[in-house]
Amino acid sequence: MRTFKVSDDLYEQLKNFVVDPFDDTPEAVIGRLIEIVNKAKSRWSPFDPRSAAESAEPQPPQRSFAPAEEYQEEESVVVL
Repeated sequence: MRTFKVSDDLYEQLKNFVVDPFDDTPEAVIGRLIEIVNKAKSRWSPFDPRSAAESAEPQPPQRSFAPAEEYQEEESVVVL
């Protein structure tokens, strides 16, 4: 078994990940964090900016409003 030192600040942050204070040791918490990272890594896809730029075709701007012909303006008559 290896032993390593961590700063007090890092140890305090590690304690924030304790689920069960009676059973969770620093080793258990670190192991759980490693499992989470490994699961997340399996879902990541590597980003290659060159291939993203090559495959990205310019798209026309999306219209978020209705065409003008759908709007009908009515004249208002004010009687005094």
